Amino acid sequence: MSWLTKAGISKLSELEIDADKDWQAREIRNLKAIVAGMVEGDIAYRGPDVLEKLSGAYGVGYNFLHMQNTGAFMPEWRDIQDIVAYLSGAVNRMIALPRLLIPMASCGVVTAEGHSGGGHAAGNALSIPMPAVSQALAAQVGGNAVAGARAYDHSGPTYTDETTEANNADANDMTLLPATPAVNDAYYFGYASVWDWLTLNVGTAGAGTWTLTWEYWNGSSWVVLSEVHDTSNGFRVSGMNSVKFNRPGDWANRDVDGTTLYWIRGRVTNYSSVTTQPLGTQAWIGVWP
Repeated sequence: MSWLTKAGISKLSELEIDADKDWQAREIRNLKAIVAGMVEGDIAYRGPDVLEKLSGAYGVGYNFLHMQNTGAFMPEWRDIQDIVAYLSGAVNRMIALPRLLIPMASCGVVTAEGHSGGGHAAGNALSIPMPAVSQALAAQVGGNAVAGARAYDHSGPTYTDETTEANNADANDMTLLPATPAVNDAYYFGYASVWDWLTLNVGTAGAGTWTLTWEYWNGSSWVVLSEVHDTSNGFRVSGMNSVKFNRPGDWANRDVDGTTLYWIRGRVTNYSSVTTQPLGTQAWIGVWP
């Protein structure tokens, strides 16, 4: 007995499925668009928009699929560099060694004063100045100076040049977001050529509810970077963090506040509240050889 009720249809193979139809009520959506845009190695998975695509190509070295432990618990690609970063505290190819302080030597000599009639112990001491010796060891492998850094307050609108602040180790001198963020506030990082990841030392982790979207300039508009992995969680995690992404094939340079570079920006696309303003200490640009 057939369960097919459409007139003239007796086989499942004779059914015609309208893939363009919005089947969201039945939890099936955008099948045709996802399948048409997939290539060999891509993975389809259910996400907030019901069906999403995860590109197969990622990073360098040995890749593995990892389920995020925050947010919507979506799958993401990780590679051997992520394991090294986790185990060593480094980020990709940058190694930041701790500051080595050599203890100061303390020296003192007690002398005797000579007098006619005999000598006796002196009450005075000759103090030799203590040598203060310190040595800072730091190696930056694959980390380049930021060519441009701009804090952007949309309410002005105003840009603040923080390139110097981004390249020194002074704590909390980078205004990653205004004290009270708003939609379209952003922070820009630029370099003279195309690049591959950002290393960011967050001095004060932000606290609050906002969404930060990472974008690049494609020659005509700002568009979302693909395969972004932001360990700072939108400037909400302190310490050494990385923002990794797939280098765009259509990335174009652009004049931002009088400086033409290859820029990315972290832009506020949704904002609800803030209890702690995020501040940065230093940043580096990463370029794969």
